[in-house]
Amino acid sequence: MQQKKHIGILFLSFSSNNTYFLLTDHVGRIQACTTAGRSKIKGVKKNLSISTFEIVTFLEQKAKNLNYSFLHVRIKGWGKNKKNIFKILKQSKLKFISVIDVTACPYNGCKIPRKRKL
Repeated sequence: MQQKKHIGILFLSFSSNNTYFLLTDHVGRIQACTTAGRSKIKGVKKNLSISTFEIVTFLEQKAKNLNYSFLHVRIKGWGKNKKNIFKILKQSKLKFISVIDVTACPYNGCKIPRKRKL
């Protein structure tokens, strides 16, 4: 009997002060969530690689418990350490199918109407 491969989705959301990690199944039901602030690290230290390493190990354990063999990764936001977090994710035991950056990029918006000349 062949083992069924389970696929999950990992959402990474970067804000100016925090980083959010959300692990869902392929339908979108939330299985696990954590933030950089939840690991009792406050202030500027939340953006360091030490807190990120702790979070990635937590996600590895959750993915193993939920029997996820592969993950899709969706990244959103403008974070200072987006590249560092992705390097740590690549070093982990998690296997990725795809990595998508879904950050909304402004295009300078609508043109402001001219003022009426009298």
